[in-house]
Amino acid sequence: MANKLKGEVAFNACGSNFTLVMDFNALCEIDTDLGISIDEIGAKLAGSAPTIRSVFRIGLAAKHGAMTDLEAGRLIGDIGPTKAAELLAEALQASFPEVAKPGADPRAAPGKPAPKKPRGTTGRP
Repeated sequence: MANKLKGEVAFNACGSNFTLVMDFNALCEIDTDLGISIDEIGAKLAGSAPTIRSVFRIGLAAKHGAMTDLEAGRLIGDIGPTKAAELLAEALQASFPEVAKPGADPRAAPGKPAPKKPRGTTGRP
């Protein structure tokens, strides 16, 4: 069973169950193998079929072992590229729960409250 708190998302393709994992190791692999940093992933996935396929392959490795882009592409072909992109987005959001929370302050460190504004300021320019 997939653990969403660990960036895992389960899906079925080609008659089998799979788990996509976007954990720290996957993010490192995306950076080193594809040259895509964490803050660029969303932009690079938008509209790039080869990038979606490669990131999907990397996300499958933790639970399913090494796989080629062609094998990952067959799974994507079964579920469709839109569903594959949705699964990647869901796994990436699950791997960054502090950032994904609505209203979360991006300046806050994980597990710590947002920095307080100095007294007497309204936050308006």
